Amino acid sequence: MVKKTKDSQEPLSSSSTKTPEEASTRRMVLRVRQSEATKRLASLVIDEEKEKRVVSVKRSKTKQKKKGAKVDPKMPKKPPTAFFYFLEDFRKEFQEQNPDIKTMRVVGKACGEKWKTMSYEEKVKYYDIAMAKRAEFDEAMSEYIKRKESGEGDETEDDEDYDI
Repeated sequence: MVKKTKDSQEPLSSSSTKTPEEASTRRMVLRVRQSEATKRLASLVIDEEKEKRVVSVKRSKTKQKKKGAKVDPKMPKKPPTAFFYFLEDFRKEFQEQNPDIKTMRVVGKACGEKWKTMSYEEKVKYYDIAMAKRAEFDEAMSEYIKRKESGEGDETEDDEDYDI
């Protein structure tokens, strides 16, 4: 389709013999006409995007924990690492020296900095405690697995309530 400019009545075409300078002084106005169907489709897409945004916001607010396998309450719990045993001792000392600081964030940061600067020899006593607790855990876990395989610990709390 050939459009006419407001300046002249001559039609513009690509085969025009005018120089590029003369052609650049003219203005060409292109109008895109949207059909009713295109307008409806665009509004539907916008509405769908709004609905998706609302749904995703709702999911994040009401997001619940995934229900995985139920954890057996009789199963032994993993022991803490050496750092946590150090944290226990450090927290007591730090609170004695700084009674006005009560936030765990500040205590945790100070403890982390101290742990990083400690030599291995200073950390050994905490590693020893952690290794001893880990050995106890491993023994308890092996006993738990044996009991579970033999079928001794299969009763649940619900079963115990209905014993006659």
